[in-house]
Amino acid sequence: MRRPNHSVDRTRSLRVHETHRPPAPVLRYIDQVAGSEPDIEFRYSQGVLTKFDVDVAHVADSSLDVLLGTRDAKGFQRLLATLVFTRNLRRHRIALVRTVFGGTEPEAGHVAERVARRVLDRATRAFITLDDSIVTPNPSRTTRIPHASFSERYIGYPRSEQIEGRILCLSPGYLPSGTRQLLGVVRVTSTPGVTLRLAGRASRALEPHVRSAIARHASTVSARLEQLSDGAQVQEISAAELVAVPHSDSPEERQLVYLALSLDRPVITPRTPAMAALAREVGAGWVHLTDGPITAKDIDVALTAGRSGKRTSHPDLHGRDLRETTAAYAAVFRAASYDRLR
Repeated sequence: MRRPNHSVDRTRSLRVHETHRPPAPVLRYIDQVAGSEPDIEFRYSQGVLTKFDVDVAHVADSSLDVLLGTRDAKGFQRLLATLVFTRNLRRHRIALVRTVFGGTEPEAGHVAERVARRVLDRATRAFITLDDSIVTPNPSRTTRIPHASFSERYIGYPRSEQIEGRILCLSPGYLPSGTRQLLGVVRVTSTPGVTLRLAGRASRALEPHVRSAIARHASTVSARLEQLSDGAQVQEISAAELVAVPHSDSPEERQLVYLALSLDRPVITPRTPAMAALAREVGAGWVHLTDGPITAKDIDVALTAGRSGKRTSHPDLHGRDLRETTAAYAAVFRAASYDRLR
């Protein structure tokens, strides 16, 4: 797996198409991609690539359907869209860069869909992963760029006093599916004074359960059921003793893990290769891993460990400076663009 090559010629300006909305006040994955590099112009579109005057098209694999225009497309329809897309890349000499958040798709489905995946993999100039646990179709064209820390981004934001025993489950969008289970878990913990705080929007299916839990257990459950700004997230996280992330598979869920660590709050989350590697990297006591859904015992163990005094004062987020991360993405874009012209 490669490291970013910062030695590529910076004298020529570069146009990068991003399959994402532009950076905005609410933190998203794009904020660690699009930096202030003077030689790179970013364009943003949450649709099919139609303007071919760019040098690089960058997309996270979770948004591939958006770029290809193949949402819900199957079989030969998907293959046709992929062939048209890759032909346009070749014709206009555009380098495709993909960020892979999970493992590669299994060799399943219609034979045409398998062919489409292989065609797209061959057309990809560079793959980016956030950690070494992720396998891509071509390791020799893969660069690891660690997920950024957001410590500097939130300097000066108002923070809350930490509330002992508060377990926080939050989302800048909709609360995760594991939230309902947590409503029952916190009531059977052995640690005195444990409370659950929910912050984020609740789906129609979840909201009645949250309202009912608050009505029956107001001393142990509280909620802020609304869309959260970055400032609101900082306040909610800083008030917690432990941040619960029921799933860490999507970019948004991983972002919550790093946001909590950036604000010096430990996280509890189910074990995955990526989270296990992160737990080793940041130091003992910061990422508590569970073998399955988060249980009352898991929360008790995490709180006891955190109060033991053995945890370092800050998680080790060395090498994850936001500016370094955006510079690493820029280096990959430059290298991919250079390769396409050879």
